[in-house]
Amino acid sequence: MNRNTHYFLRSVILLGFGLFIIKLLISGDIQKFIAPRMMPYMYFALGVIAILGMIQFFKSDSEDDHDCDCGHDHDYSRSKVRSILVYSLFIIPIFTGMLFSDHVLGSSQASNKGFKYQLNSASPSDDYEKSNGEANESNSDSSTDALDDPAILTTTERYPELQEKLSEAESFTLTEDDYIGTISLLEEQVDEYVGKQVTMKGFVFREDGFPDDRMVVGRFGISCCVADGGIYGLLIQGNGEDFNQYKNDTWVEITGTVKKVEHNNWELPMIEPTDIKTIDVPKEPYVYEEFEFAG
Repeated sequence: MNRNTHYFLRSVILLGFGLFIIKLLISGDIQKFIAPRMMPYMYFALGVIAILGMIQFFKSDSEDDHDCDCGHDHDYSRSKVRSILVYSLFIIPIFTGMLFSDHVLGSSQASNKGFKYQLNSASPSDDYEKSNGEANESNSDSSTDALDDPAILTTTERYPELQEKLSEAESFTLTEDDYIGTISLLEEQVDEYVGKQVTMKGFVFREDGFPDDRMVVGRFGISCCVADGGIYGLLIQGNGEDFNQYKNDTWVEITGTVKKVEHNNWELPMIEPTDIKTIDVPKEPYVYEEFEFAG
């Protein structure tokens, strides 16, 4: 392949990625890959890709450069096989992205990442002993500094307005905008919300060893992109009912009362359901992390 062919193929690849991004933007499927707050960076990237693609395209129509007689080889590979193999690494993802539908994360990915509360699967006593051991090895001043670190915020400090609204309400509904914040507050201050009525939507997910009357209903939450996604949900505990009719990945709307239950040696919020109904998968299946911060 000559130099101009390389320029042309590079322009095709760059413009192809640009068209793929445009397709995601028009269809709205871009929200399945990145959080809304990352959209400005995506528009910037699209502009850069378009400019670089046009530069490569116009260079492909220029005359071949003359040898510089410097004694070094500056030319591109003329091996067609090698060039095809290299460029296909970029072209194939473009075609697959254009032709195949996007997959929504569900219970199979949740089982790999684990239920959100499994991040706290160690027992409280183990954490206490570990922290004591670490404290004995460090001086008290550094420990005090770490506790007073302004960069470490509690959930209440991250969601002050939401915390005030939930504290005053006798019933509340988890919306897409406050889904992660509400669950985080329920986890941190479970005693404050016991007895309140809550309504939420999500897909069904079960951990190994769950009894028939227990399941998790949640949604994948994203901070920046789908790679950092994790399931945010609540335990649903019935009074002997058989929840096996709700298979994994079934989307449901739950209404019930907030209770407290022990799970993996931690006291967690759970819902005792009064109404469960099956729903369609929402247009926006993911929820995104948005902080308020106390002023």
